[in-house]
Amino acid sequence: MKKCIKGIPVSLPKKEKIMFKKRLLLGMVILLVVGMLFAQGAKEEKKTVIRWMWLPEAMGDVENGPFMKALQAKFPDVEFQLEPVLYSAYPDRFPVMIAAGDVPDIFQGHTQYMPQLVEADLIYDLTAALPKYGPDIVGNARDGQLRYGQYGGKQYAIPGSYLLKYFSQNIRMDWLEKLGLEVPRTLEEFREVARAFVAGDPNGNGKKDEYATAFRTNVNFIDSFFLAFGVAPNHHQTGMWQVRDGKHTFDWVQPEMKEALMELASWYKEGLIHPESLTFGWNDWWNAYLRDSVGMWYHQPRRLSEMNTALKQAGVEDANMWPIAPPIGPKGLSGTANEGQPWATFFGKNGNLEKCIEILNYTYTQEFFLACGGRNDVYYPSQRTLNEKGWPKFYSYEEMLADPNYEERRTEVLYSMLYTGWCIENPNMTNTWPDRELAEYVKQQFKNTLSPAQVVGNELADTYAVTSSKPVPVPADAKYFTRLQDKFREIASRIVSGRGNPDATWNEWLDYYAKNGGPEIEKEVNELFPL
Repeated sequence: MKKCIKGIPVSLPKKEKIMFKKRLLLGMVILLVVGMLFAQGAKEEKKTVIRWMWLPEAMGDVENGPFMKALQAKFPDVEFQLEPVLYSAYPDRFPVMIAAGDVPDIFQGHTQYMPQLVEADLIYDLTAALPKYGPDIVGNARDGQLRYGQYGGKQYAIPGSYLLKYFSQNIRMDWLEKLGLEVPRTLEEFREVARAFVAGDPNGNGKKDEYATAFRTNVNFIDSFFLAFGVAPNHHQTGMWQVRDGKHTFDWVQPEMKEALMELASWYKEGLIHPESLTFGWNDWWNAYLRDSVGMWYHQPRRLSEMNTALKQAGVEDANMWPIAPPIGPKGLSGTANEGQPWATFFGKNGNLEKCIEILNYTYTQEFFLACGGRNDVYYPSQRTLNEKGWPKFYSYEEMLADPNYEERRTEVLYSMLYTGWCIENPNMTNTWPDRELAEYVKQQFKNTLSPAQVVGNELADTYAVTSSKPVPVPADAKYFTRLQDKFREIASRIVSGRGNPDATWNEWLDYYAKNGGPEIEKEVNELFPL
């Protein structure tokens, strides 16, 4: 047999030996490349797929925005599947999602659904995992925030940090000035101002296109009107509970609720309320105000800067939506409400809990804030340029008014990010950040965003806030509350719109409440939350 040197036959001519070496080397390279491709493919196959659902008011380019790019850079081992559900579609989509048992890994929802999600075993208990894998979420939580995500003594959700910020009654002061009117104080004075707004052409366009106020989707965003009677639907109609005669009682079945609905119906019939209020989606409702056609507004003080800036950018140069005390009702009562059971982030029981908490936790960190250029707050857009230290800059109130592109920038930031609950107005939001100079800078940036109206609105909100005595859902809510909520919305719409006999309609509601779990919910609330 012929001897071989390193696999090359010695009897081969020199030229053929060289060719053989080249072929051998080429084969080895090919094998190496193929191996690398297989390895890469195997690596990609091992990526963790995370489904993430949130509730934008409108669709934007999230996948190509700085928010997602920062997440993808940090987590190359994750394949994000984004599943936006429009805010207006949420009430229909969410119950179906629960019924089908198909929930994403990370999803935004309302804590009113927490009992149903727990009872169906669709979400994780976060009691032990959240402190371990989410130290920045816990360390930066607003005082009292996490309690609103608890059920049965366990943590099941991460509520948004804004939930403890109250709402205020606001009015177009420039309209009052044009018509020579004083700021109303009693409910009857509010009604007289409402009539003047409708008849007096305060927007000056020569058309009868003004309305006193507008609410959104049934009787939402108008709690100040109801609290003049001592009751409220509460924000997103999650229910207001107040202590009466030594026990927790539900506002929706009090006789004062019928009185408030009847009063609202008379305003509606008189044409003082925007006629589309019972069906307004978010954007249509907001745009009704931006068309300079609605004079009274009930909302968070922090959105006053946004409202006035948008009106001025639309050409209403003297626009001045300003916070005032809520109306005083016939028995001397008045108030505004807080968020109640709030929006929160849940984690679907799909086997990815540790990774999901780690991902959400990253969005609360200093590293992420810098990586995404500060584009992680729902209400406060960052500017395109950074400061001299490379830190994100936010619009001051004066800059909002002066920049003709502010509204474009606001929507660009708002719709290129996922909702996480991070918010620069939270005084604890930078507690865990290692760079304390940066932390103080961010707090100061928030202070710069405050308009005079927002400062006054916050003070009024703190003065008049009425907080529900029921902080979180109870087990009976899982079985009954959604149906009661749907029925109450139906009853409220029928009474306010003037359809049918209001007495019969109200009695129908009380009968339904009594036969469909209302007393059982009341019993559990009083047992679980002793006074």
